[in-house]
Amino acid sequence: MASLSSYLFSTLSKVGSIGGSGIPDFHYTIGDKIEAFVGKSIWDVHHSTRTNDAKQEATVFVLAKARGSSYTAVAQNTLKRMRTLRHPGILRYLEGAETAEAVYIATEPVTPLTQALDVDKSEELRQWGLYKIAETMRFINEDCKLLHANLSAASVFVTKAGEWKLGGLELVDSPTPATAAGGSNSQQQQAYRYYTGVIPGYSARMAPELEGQKWDIVEKAKPGAVDGWYLACLVSEVYNGGLRSASQLQTQGQIPAPLWALCQRLLIPDLRRRMSPSGFLQTASRQGGFLDSEFIKASIFLENIAVKEEGEKAAFFSGLDALIPGFPQAFSKYKILPELLKLMEFGGGDAKVLSGIIQIGKGLDEQEYNDLVTPAIVQLFSSNDRALRFSLLEYMDSFIQAIPSAVVSKRVFPNFVTGFLDTAPAIREATVKASLAIAPKLGQKTLNSDLVKQLVRLVADPEPGIRTNTLICIGKLCTAKEGVLDLDGDGVSESSHRYVICPALLQALRDPFPPVRSASLAVSTACASKWEAAEIARRVIPCLSPLLIDGEKPVRMAALKCLNAMVSRVEAYSQTLPDTMAKKVVVPSNALATVAAGQASGSAQAEAAASMAASDTWGGWAVSSLSSTFSGALSLASSSLPIGQQQPLSTTIAAEVSEPEKNKAFASAAAPKPAAATSGSSGSGWEFNDDAWGNDDPVGDGWNDNDDEDGWNAHALSTEASMPASIAATAATTSSSSYTPAAGPKSGGMTMSGTRQQTLLQPIAAPAGSMPVAPKTFQKLAGSTANITRKPATGEPGSTTTAPRRKGLGAMKLGGGGASKNTPPSNLNDFF
Repeated sequence: MASLSSYLFSTLSKVGSIGGSGIPDFHYTIGDKIEAFVGKSIWDVHHSTRTNDAKQEATVFVLAKARGSSYTAVAQNTLKRMRTLRHPGILRYLEGAETAEAVYIATEPVTPLTQALDVDKSEELRQWGLYKIAETMRFINEDCKLLHANLSAASVFVTKAGEWKLGGLELVDSPTPATAAGGSNSQQQQAYRYYTGVIPGYSARMAPELEGQKWDIVEKAKPGAVDGWYLACLVSEVYNGGLRSASQLQTQGQIPAPLWALCQRLLIPDLRRRMSPSGFLQTASRQGGFLDSEFIKASIFLENIAVKEEGEKAAFFSGLDALIPGFPQAFSKYKILPELLKLMEFGGGDAKVLSGIIQIGKGLDEQEYNDLVTPAIVQLFSSNDRALRFSLLEYMDSFIQAIPSAVVSKRVFPNFVTGFLDTAPAIREATVKASLAIAPKLGQKTLNSDLVKQLVRLVADPEPGIRTNTLICIGKLCTAKEGVLDLDGDGVSESSHRYVICPALLQALRDPFPPVRSASLAVSTACASKWEAAEIARRVIPCLSPLLIDGEKPVRMAALKCLNAMVSRVEAYSQTLPDTMAKKVVVPSNALATVAAGQASGSAQAEAAASMAASDTWGGWAVSSLSSTFSGALSLASSSLPIGQQQPLSTTIAAEVSEPEKNKAFASAAAPKPAAATSGSSGSGWEFNDDAWGNDDPVGDGWNDNDDEDGWNAHALSTEASMPASIAATAATTSSSSYTPAAGPKSGGMTMSGTRQQTLLQPIAAPAGSMPVAPKTFQKLAGSTANITRKPATGEPGSTTTAPRRKGLGAMKLGGGGASKNTPPSNLNDFF
């Protein structure tokens, strides 16, 4: 049983260790072979991806052990060195495996230099590549104390960013034999001594000391002297093509003169005088040297930016925008951009860094932008750093269009709207300006429900500049045109404009800051076609009128322009309306017959009313009647006393005129003119029978029959019923008369007109308490003197009588003048 468990455990371990490619402990697929590289190295190079993540690309080097033991030995040496040597300039190792059939090494995705040189001949990338290779060789020679001995175009690979990476570690070994534990020197089988024959084309570039097997000179030579020769071979292959013999190294060909001078020093046969890769790097990087360029300096700075001071970073990023256009696009995309994004992610960037990111992003296609830039930008919007948020808002229009609308609505906009509520005015203003850039990426619901309402809220912002810019932003959103500002659907909806934006514009017309008023007028003018004509007539034009005389000339001119636009809008709308909105009243035929039979004078009055209604000035009559009423109110308020000495109205009138004198004045002022009594007319109260307000005659005056439902005549009718017969007869005699009281010295100049005004101002005996309480309008004018007693006049009965009250202010015989010493009446009704 124990043996069975051990067997199962061993089997499961083997199965679990097998990767997706069928190779134990190797989790990369073996893809297509790069045929252009066949025969230039001992390795077969394949494109590859990770088995559990197809998006993670890689490159796999494969060597079949069937080729021989020497090939297997250098393959095993390569695998060992790839695992132990780590440097930014060395090909990045991912995974390796060795089986009975082959050796597998997975690295970052790269392309052989021999193939890349045929595609990209950028001089900047060549310079940067030689710099990186020389720096890596210095690391191997001086830091690791190793000898590469296989540097050529076939041992260099190029990343997507265009950077050169060092590979071909088949012969890497120590120039000094290892010392045995016992202290005696044991001869080590150094790879560069025994396996140079397996490297394709190695004889054409072999260093003289290795070709002559001068191992003692190699051991004693300064670090890197041997590899200096191979660096010159690389330069020759890069500029002049592949080497077929060592004699080609002595031909300059296409090698630049500064570089050729260095190559001559790298090819010196004497190891003691030969320049090493470290010396090459130092000499070429001097001012005016071959490697002294802005491109290389910028690349070096980005690689070491983590240890740079803040002042150095600021100086670098201030000039980065000018350098990026001259950089190779691939290098900017895959080298500079990741460095900048990393810097922004960890809070070391500012607006200049973001500007560089956006400038590089302009050269990316949609898929590349979404893969490289979008994730970083979305993450930056969630930052609480105000400086970073301000930079994002400032450059919003440069990158937001490349981000999918769904991502903007769900992940960017929720963080974007927080800028409207920020306590920093600069953030709020930048958010307003950025709204125009983000609006086309929002759905119509989000635009109207969230963005527009947030903007309208800022119309009342404490900062006048923000209020002005907000109005301008609203105006551009409302007048968005296709091709200029492409909003989703219909853009700002009609309901949002009517119920949200219009009230904000009217509020801004009263803003104390002149530019805000001008901006509101400009937006109102541009949106004139969206205002309803009725709204313009009732609300907008009254708000515009004061601005026509504004203290600022720009505001006045903008107000005049806006008013003209609004009037044109109303004028166009008015042309669509009918000539009259009045409804034609159809009078029943039986009612007309009754009127014709029993009321001759009533028929004449109906004809006059009908002719007035048909004329163009039918409204002037109602205005005349109303104006007489208001004239009485104005006369009631007049007084000859200075303000502050005026007495209450009822006291002044009662004290000024005694009862008999008052009756005589009214009698003499009223000059009755006989007129035919109208059948069915009432003999008391102010009924306005001449204007059809409550007229019982079924005349088609358009004011409806029996429309006097306001109770103005209720007290007069009740009084008439309670009068004695003699008094009623007297009242009936004078009820239909027409008169105009003469303007007495204390009358206040009031004129009364009408066809059926009554002379009930004379005292008429009537039962006490038969009149209702004085109307509320008169109570308000009389103030606190609503009930004042006075002494009875000579010859007047001691008891006060109650006279029927007339409706309206015009029913009073009004007087003014100085104060009187007479005792005020005991009851305000007794005055009449």
